[in-house]
Amino acid sequence: MADGAQTGVLLVAHGDYGARMVEAAEAIVGPLEIRVVTVRPEAEPHEVGSSVEAGIAEQDSGGGVLVLTDLCGSTPANVCQAVVGERADCEVLSGLNLPMLIKLSTCDRSIGAHQLAQELMATSRRSIVVGRAVPSKRRDQW
Repeated sequence: MADGAQTGVLLVAHGDYGARMVEAAEAIVGPLEIRVVTVRPEAEPHEVGSSVEAGIAEQDSGGGVLVLTDLCGSTPANVCQAVVGERADCEVLSGLNLPMLIKLSTCDRSIGAHQLAQELMATSRRSIVVGRAVPSKRRDQW
């Protein structure tokens, strides 16, 4: 990775899920500088692969690329894994959720794709809780 280069972010997801997640996150934290690849049900894996390759090329400014996918084991995630392959400057992180996108707004993107993926994964895991485990306000306190 080039000194000071930023890690690009590419989001690859089924249907409009990725675009809507980015839209929701940006409504909370502002612009995120993420490119979204929308995968339609009728898309062939080679078409998805071409879109992913183009997205990585567009997002890579010398700092590698973190590829976020919605569902581990799905066609988008599997294609991303195949495209990223052995590139040491790229990483794939599956399980996209809103907390991970919000965290992305405060992350140092010069840390590299692998470390960025680790930070987003940790935030994502911390955000998953069972409602009864969190103290809540009574309805009359709203």
